[in-house]
Amino acid sequence: MTGKVQRVQGLAAVLTVSVLLAGCGAQNAAEQAVRERYVLEDVQGAGDTQQKVYRAENRTVPDVAQEIAANDRPDEISKSSEERMFLVYPNQMIHVQQDPEKKTDALVEVNTKEFVRQHYDPSFLQGFIAATFLSTMFGSNWRAYPHGSYTGYGDYRRYRDPRTSPTYRTPTAPTRSPSYTPPASRRGTGRVIRRR
Repeated sequence: MTGKVQRVQGLAAVLTVSVLLAGCGAQNAAEQAVRERYVLEDVQGAGDTQQKVYRAENRTVPDVAQEIAANDRPDEISKSSEERMFLVYPNQMIHVQQDPEKKTDALVEVNTKEFVRQHYDPSFLQGFIAATFLSTMFGSNWRAYPHGSYTGYGDYRRYRDPRTSPTYRTPTAPTRSPSYTPPASRRGTGRVIRRR
């Protein structure tokens, strides 16, 4: 009798592990498809708050988004656009965007749910995904919690790298107005004295 119970328990354990592995595989099928097809370009964060960025060379945003969706149907997908599309899964959001520096390529962000909650601007996301869906995913008071103003890796990369930022200018020698003289402070007192 004891041997029969042990076999039943062993079979139950094997079935439980199989179901869990199958569930994990289904949940990560989109990420696996991205990992197999595209080149990893960058990784931000770690664990539950992570973003992996891949490059899809010579591919359009709609083509890449549809290819990912064909491998793993998302809970929600934004409307077709040449600039950016979002695919929403239970624990991650995939953001496909045109690379602003190399418009023939698409950048594919695989973001964990927590990365999106902490970094993305809710107002920005509502332009692509229904507010009710975002409230279901992140909670109705998501906007009340601290969040970033992130709008995508391509924009972020240009912003953080002054060499590629469109507003960057090489520093020049400081200019001084002839009528302006900076204030001087008294030694050790921290008081500003006015020059005459």
